[in-house]
Amino acid sequence: MRNFKRIISLIIVAAMAVSMLTACGGTTASPAPASAPSTSSQGSSAPAAPTASADNPVQGKKVAYIMLLPSATIFQMWKDSCAKLCDSLGVQFDFFFCDGDFNKWQDTIRTCASAGYDGLLVSHGNQDGSYVFLKEITEQYPDLKIATFDTQFYTDGAYQKIPGITQMFQQDQSLVTVLLDQMVEKYGEGVRLIKVWRGPNYNSPFDRREVGWQEYEKAGKIKTVGEIQPLQDSVDSANTVTAAYLQSVKREDVDGIIAYYDMYGQGVYNAIIENDNFNGKNGEALPMASVDIDPVDVTNMQTNPEIWSAAGTTDWTMNGQIGMRILLLELAGEYDKIYDPATGKTGVDVVEVPGTAVKATDLKPDSTVENLGDVAGETYGNLDYLSEAAWMPKELLYK
Repeated sequence: MRNFKRIISLIIVAAMAVSMLTACGGTTASPAPASAPSTSSQGSSAPAAPTASADNPVQGKKVAYIMLLPSATIFQMWKDSCAKLCDSLGVQFDFFFCDGDFNKWQDTIRTCASAGYDGLLVSHGNQDGSYVFLKEITEQYPDLKIATFDTQFYTDGAYQKIPGITQMFQQDQSLVTVLLDQMVEKYGEGVRLIKVWRGPNYNSPFDRREVGWQEYEKAGKIKTVGEIQPLQDSVDSANTVTAAYLQSVKREDVDGIIAYYDMYGQGVYNAIIENDNFNGKNGEALPMASVDIDPVDVTNMQTNPEIWSAAGTTDWTMNGQIGMRILLLELAGEYDKIYDPATGKTGVDVVEVPGTAVKATDLKPDSTVENLGDVAGETYGNLDYLSEAAWMPKELLYK
């Protein structure tokens, strides 16, 4: 029987290698150590010898991280963290970035499901289509375990749940409002701001962040004087669109810019630096802030804190740990151990990770993404946010 299963597994793997060429539009990356960053849209890591408890219930399982958006530093941090945890538990881990293409994201999930993966950690599905699609997947593959990140389930005018799927989020609304608070503190209520995002219903986290923006606008705390929408999820696109936009406005008519994603923020920052009417050479520099953070952001904040003033973020290495632990607990049938740090409850189907504002003025010369906990406070990189089990203690990778 075991030999038969091995034969079936080989057939599945061969089919998977062919079908993934269609699913993510590229060649499959060669397996690499989990600790080695990859810029590939696809890849895998073979499991190392497990270092967890001998009664580990997930050893030998096969899982994948499937991200809708293109690869970025923060998503690489997430992926590497997932890979490291899987390696420590003897779990095979693969990853796929789908270039912002929702159809490609769906095709990749469908392909992995049909190829016999035990669990999928899927990220950034859009609000309108994810519910119907993932509900169909769970019905077609009832043994497949799924956990989601930044993916809302919405249809028929209401938010939905899918039994067995745990939804994980950052506290997106607060990631924007902590930045708006900084602007209000500097310029007063009615501060005039430009918003950078891709518009409504592009992806779940942007929609959730927009709730915070609209709340402050309705309360009169801020005033939206402009909106910038990059054409692609890239620094270059955000730079090009922002540079063109700045040609049409006067510095005295705007107080700041808020980017809903730090990749956009990098493009905005470059556009400001390149424009003498906004970079401080001709009058006061135009401050900006962004949601999320990566090493480039930290450097820019250290170099020009008067421009890149703050980031609203969570620890993306820790986020990967939280998300993968949720999926592994689902695979073990231990839903009762899934923990929500926002409420302090276990046995939940929604997990939210508290965020914090990292101010440029608080950064030290030696600050990096890895040591932001030294300046970002207790909400950043907090081990207490992790779900755990006897075979997967909180300290497994943090000895």
